[in-house]
Amino acid sequence: MTDITIRSAATSDELDAFFLLAAQTFAPDSYPPVAASRWRQRVEGTPGYVPGQVRCALVGTTLIGGYILYERMMRLGSVVVPTGCFASLVVHPDWHGHGIATALMHDVTMRAHERHLGLILLDGIAGFYSRFGYVDVFDTTRHTISRASLAAWSRSPYQVRPATPDDAPVLLELYERHYAGYSGSFVRSLAWQRHDLAWRLPDHPPLLACDETGQVRGYLLLPLYAPRHHAVEAAADDWNAALALLQYHASAVADATDIDWSLPPDSPTFYALADRLNLTSRTYRHPNEGWMALPAHLPTLFAALAPLFEERWRVVGGEAFRLQIGDAALMLAVGQGSGAPERLTVVLTPQGFVQLLFGFRPAHWIAHQPGVSIPAAILPTLDALFPTGHAWIAGSDAF
Repeated sequence: MTDITIRSAATSDELDAFFLLAAQTFAPDSYPPVAASRWRQRVEGTPGYVPGQVRCALVGTTLIGGYILYERMMRLGSVVVPTGCFASLVVHPDWHGHGIATALMHDVTMRAHERHLGLILLDGIAGFYSRFGYVDVFDTTRHTISRASLAAWSRSPYQVRPATPDDAPVLLELYERHYAGYSGSFVRSLAWQRHDLAWRLPDHPPLLACDETGQVRGYLLLPLYAPRHHAVEAAADDWNAALALLQYHASAVADATDIDWSLPPDSPTFYALADRLNLTSRTYRHPNEGWMALPAHLPTLFAALAPLFEERWRVVGGEAFRLQIGDAALMLAVGQGSGAPERLTVVLTPQGFVQLLFGFRPAHWIAHQPGVSIPAAILPTLDALFPTGHAWIAGSDAF
């Protein structure tokens, strides 16, 4: 078999080759050289970018595939976890069927351990990533609003305008207020928000709802390409902001019967809509597809989670225990006296553990999965420690 080397891109030419291959694969309708150049600029210009995040598969000096592993801080409850955000897995068509993608997937795990990343998160195609241990952690919910229902309302007193570069602070403030409370959200700096906004301008600027005094009370992100009636993200502080953004959205897609927004089902924006409009809410569940995750460097993950578990255990009480993931030697003590030899041990699979962390499945369900061992006395404590339904990944956090 031909010798294949997998490593971080070491030269500008290797980076150019990777982004060109990625643009040809993921944006074939664009002019790939231009798309590749802009893509590279965006990635390398992101605050927090670490050289080496682009990994390449090479035969000699020829690039035949690669991926990007962004490094971000993801919130899980009240703590943050260093997370590898895996994206843009690509293999040159001439090398399909040669095991390159598999080799790259094994490299992701190795790279995450090298970088001490507690989790790996990805938004994956159907049926591929589960073979490498990744498991579903989040299903998105979309809410459909009929144009007829919206037409019954008079014009909102708020005005809608496109964002400008000066609006980065208020966009960050709105994101923090509406999305930072969910597991799966990311820590953002103002520099990051400015960078993200700059790349949305001028082609598809965020739309801002402003009250009578000019204060921004909400925002809407529309997709650059079809279908335009699907909003990427929305947040509104009150009903008038939501109404103004809905009316603007409806006017921008005059040929659509309905528009839909992706919103957490327990968010203030959703409640503002649901109290006044007829909605149809759909949660899209696609097994082994979409947002998936896998624990990576356990020492980092356990260190990040220990304060969260201590905080929750103080509230719920119950039996103390030791937590083991698979056959890993490292254990996490949970609860007072949990390090004592006689304490019970909970054994979870990596998949079961990450689904508990995201609140994707309850402990009493995970307890019946293969490879899991949960003493009956611990189960009520686990159900309280791992509440369900608290995760959301906002559209602007996609990578």
